[in-house]
Amino acid sequence: MTSLAPALGRVLCATDLSEFGNRAVPFAFAVAAPGGRVTLTTVLETPGLPSPLLPRYGVKRASEEELDARERDASARIEALGRGAAGTRDVAYEVRVARAPRVADAILAEAERIDASAICLATHSRSGLVQLMLGSAAQEVLQRAGRPIVLIPSPVAG
Repeated sequence: MTSLAPALGRVLCATDLSEFGNRAVPFAFAVAAPGGRVTLTTVLETPGLPSPLLPRYGVKRASEEELDARERDASARIEALGRGAAGTRDVAYEVRVARAPRVADAILAEAERIDASAICLATHSRSGLVQLMLGSAAQEVLQRAGRPIVLIPSPVAG
């Protein structure tokens, strides 16, 4: 029988390195086609320029040395996730750490760079006021991606 679903040769998996975010990693390897490639990425949020309207409430910008240290740590953590999830599967993987003021923009840019067949990410399932105030990178990626999304929900409490 012929499958109607295309082979997912290049899967982008984005995680914020939280317990919930990391749940996307094994799913990315599970949906990647044999011989395919998973790109594991995380985004270090770097605040944009301070607002001239709110000068006293600007976010402290990390130094280049602090960002480099955070990037090395994130890279090591995501590499360990990749090693664990890859196991004996015939799927290669690479690790990418991006720096950007907006997480969704960085994820979408990486998906474009690798010409991802699909994007795999987890959602924290925030709702209500928290969602309104913080936004959702997963929601924005879902709305703007223009490619298949594998969205892993957070576990239901109970």
